[in-house]
Amino acid sequence: MKLEQYIRVREHLGKISAAIIVLFFASLLDSCVARFRAPLFTVHLLPGTSEQVDGQLDNDIKNLSELHIENPGAGVQLKIDRLQSGFWFGGNMWVGSIGAASDATTGTFDLRVFRRDQPFKTPVAAFRAIVYPDYKALQRSFFSIIQRSFNVEPGMVAMGCIPALGLVLGLIYLFGRKEESLLADQGRAEIFLMKPAVDGIDLYFAMGKRHGLTTGMRVSICASDGQFISDAEVRAVYDRNAMAFTKAPAHRLPRTALIVLPEFDKNNSK
Repeated sequence: MKLEQYIRVREHLGKISAAIIVLFFASLLDSCVARFRAPLFTVHLLPGTSEQVDGQLDNDIKNLSELHIENPGAGVQLKIDRLQSGFWFGGNMWVGSIGAASDATTGTFDLRVFRRDQPFKTPVAAFRAIVYPDYKALQRSFFSIIQRSFNVEPGMVAMGCIPALGLVLGLIYLFGRKEESLLADQGRAEIFLMKPAVDGIDLYFAMGKRHGLTTGMRVSICASDGQFISDAEVRAVYDRNAMAFTKAPAHRLPRTALIVLPEFDKNNSK
């Protein structure tokens, strides 16, 4: 591949990485909004499916026989499987499931759990089950825009963005190193950092001792098309990078400006 091709590929990868980041945060936002919009104690079912539910109980309830379940019929049923301690803060709780029979009627149904010794008081748990005729109808009920449109949970999309972004950033790094190598072969280097200094600007670029740079050397600052902008003096040299000082004002230095060694600068007036 030629230098121009590496540059174009890296630019496209940069756009892809930006799109992945946007998608990541959009998925998180979509997931959070969907959770806030979803009503509590509501389950969405298809005929022949079930969903686990649970609820808190008073500590004096020790047996399932002390509870009464009010089911609506129509093939929709709440079943309590066991009593156990709370997951986080202890206490007493029940664990069960709400299921819809394969021939369940579609619609909305209310299910409630009462204490047998207090049948007419407020229920200890109340759920609403919504049964849909088919999966397409269920999908249209999703509060997540991503899940409703593409049938993929937004949390899974966000998780998938992480390795995808890592892969793209890794490719950007590899293509960038190759681009630096090809530029260095032409006596040029990208300026990756500009820092204000007294009476000028410090420019950090990707060439160093291995490329023959020494402190005090004069280099040129050129536009990406090779047009001369200003000169600079190398003041610090490292193995792969260096820093040069220029008195040129910042507004004259475009983001794509390059450092060019004198012997490679055809437009240098010196």
